[in-house]
Amino acid sequence: MSRRQDSFAKGSASQGPATAVQRLAANAIREHQAGHLEEAKRLYLEVLALDVKHAKSLFGLGLVEYQLGRYDTSARMIQRAIAVDDRTALYHSSLGAALQQLQQLDSAAAAYERALALEPKNEDVHFALGNICLEQKNFAKARTHYGEALRLRPDRADTHCNLGNVYLELGEAEEARACFERALALRPDFVEAETNLGNVDLKQGRLEQAAEHYQRAVTLDPNRAEVHNNLGNALRGLDRIEESVAAYDRALALKPDYANAWNNRGAVLQGLGRLEEAAAAHARAVELNPRDAGAWNNLGVAWREQGQLETAMQCHQRALALDANYAEAHNNLGVVYRDLGRLDEAAACHERAFALKPLYAEAESNLGNVRRSQCRLVEARACYERALALKPDAVDPAWNLCLVDLLEGNFERGWREYEVRKQRKRNAPRVFDAPLWRGEELNGARILLHAEQGLGDTLQFLRYVPMVQARGGRVVLDVQGQLRRLAGELPGLEAVTASGENLGEFAWQCPLMSLPLAFATVMDTIPAAVPYLKVPEEARRAADALPWENGRLRVGLVWSGNPKYSDDRARSVPLAMMNSLFAIEGVRWFSLQLGPAAEKLAESEAPITDLRPAIGDMADTAALVERLDLVITVDTAVAHLAGALARPVWVLLPFAPDWRWLLEREDSPWYPTARLFRQPQPGDWESILERVRTDLTRRAGSHE
Repeated sequence: MSRRQDSFAKGSASQGPATAVQRLAANAIREHQAGHLEEAKRLYLEVLALDVKHAKSLFGLGLVEYQLGRYDTSARMIQRAIAVDDRTALYHSSLGAALQQLQQLDSAAAAYERALALEPKNEDVHFALGNICLEQKNFAKARTHYGEALRLRPDRADTHCNLGNVYLELGEAEEARACFERALALRPDFVEAETNLGNVDLKQGRLEQAAEHYQRAVTLDPNRAEVHNNLGNALRGLDRIEESVAAYDRALALKPDYANAWNNRGAVLQGLGRLEEAAAAHARAVELNPRDAGAWNNLGVAWREQGQLETAMQCHQRALALDANYAEAHNNLGVVYRDLGRLDEAAACHERAFALKPLYAEAESNLGNVRRSQCRLVEARACYERALALKPDAVDPAWNLCLVDLLEGNFERGWREYEVRKQRKRNAPRVFDAPLWRGEELNGARILLHAEQGLGDTLQFLRYVPMVQARGGRVVLDVQGQLRRLAGELPGLEAVTASGENLGEFAWQCPLMSLPLAFATVMDTIPAAVPYLKVPEEARRAADALPWENGRLRVGLVWSGNPKYSDDRARSVPLAMMNSLFAIEGVRWFSLQLGPAAEKLAESEAPITDLRPAIGDMADTAALVERLDLVITVDTAVAHLAGALARPVWVLLPFAPDWRWLLEREDSPWYPTARLFRQPQPGDWESILERVRTDLTRRAGSHE
């Protein structure tokens, strides 16, 4: 209720036993003004017992009920006062205040309008009407009423602040900023104005300034959960991640059922890779507010990151049930459908997202990913190029475009653009003081060559080490711990270290994945001489001591890749699908499988020897591969290892393979001993396995 609504209209008492009514009414008003609400109420009721149409007492009783929080009763009593006297503006404005508390906004607005008709220069009523219009999103009318209120009283800080909110909703940020700054000038400790200035800066991407405003606001009042939440958003945008988590935690300590803060906290935790905590935070957000489509969408992203694709799909579908025009949810659902191999549905989702949001570069890029999964590379390239036209500094479409170049064998452009990987968060480059080597003569300088991605990538590009040495480099090689012993067999190394160890001094540095660019590798100049890796003698002796059994064809098998790899679902084969191979006569099977998929052996009756007990690192695996006649594997590090050792290897590839296997061909320019088996259609492992069964039967029959 506005400042003037706790006063009373002037005028004489109603007719009746005048002396008693006037005395009781005066006493009621005195008690009311003294704050003795129950006593005032008793006296008002005594007046009304004598005169049921005593307007001032009806109104006074309505005010008491308002102050006691009984807004429904308040409205009824004030309406009775108006029935007696409808020419008093204060009665109508007070009725508007009670109805506003009851969220009967249209009726409240009508009461305020009647008050203004009686008293046009009442700035309190203009302010109240502005508030209702703001809540009803009638921004033009809200601006009019706030403007009139300020014309009548220009020094009212809360009116300036609310007018700023109107401008903010209208997208007029600078006008909003001016209003909030005026409010602060009038009231320097005005927390809402300080907070709203932060909101303006946050919307404009001025994150440092936004954080400063929010920090001043929480200094003025540390108990406002919403301000801590907004501070967390600004700090998150500044990559001050731990501080942002602390801000969200403070918001939740103040308001444990604050769904928006739970949702924001989940998003930060997801960026930190704390996926289970992120999912729990988003789940709490949707529990508190099941109709928040954004929280459902974020929960879906969290589940997808953990590989829970069916659950992720259901979350995105729930978001779209709440908001069918939610472009981001369509886009994220498309990503999940692609992971599930439902490519047509994935494409439809990304197309829908782009139709809803025509400047949505991410949706266009993701549509390109679907087209790449369908091997529709011309369309994929066009999608990536459109995404880059919309957002020239976007990293993902540039990265995916270079993968298309490499897949098509366009190495000159592909290697050059492959450097964009260093801008991806998941490929954040290691930082060294030494300059990046780009192929210069080294003249005896010490150079660090370092791994940066998966084991397979490292194995593939170790072939370049002798070429760097030939340029005069004294090579310090830094690789994953699993590869240290095997890589240490490369001749002429200055040192070999596992990532994280002391590297010593060096004049140059180069990631292994940048060596093809440094040497300007094209198809005809791929360094394909094999073997380029050598098994350590101690690993060879350990492998020789195992019971290998002569006579039958020894075949090693890997059916699943690293589950953390984004496209692993497309490249891995369920072990049960291999059963037809295990019946081939003359073959003894050996499992080289590691990781969670290897546990499936315990559930299988397949006649396969589990070699895990003999594997400590890649050197052990190399020694085992050396004792095998053939390795059959999906696209994993073992494929590269067998190729680098010049051992026969059959690689089972999805319809849309990784770039290094190129297109259509059954051989590999990287590995002369490799044979490639490609899916004829997405997800069609049966056709591949039938070909493998036929060719392996023939090979086993001719084996001596």
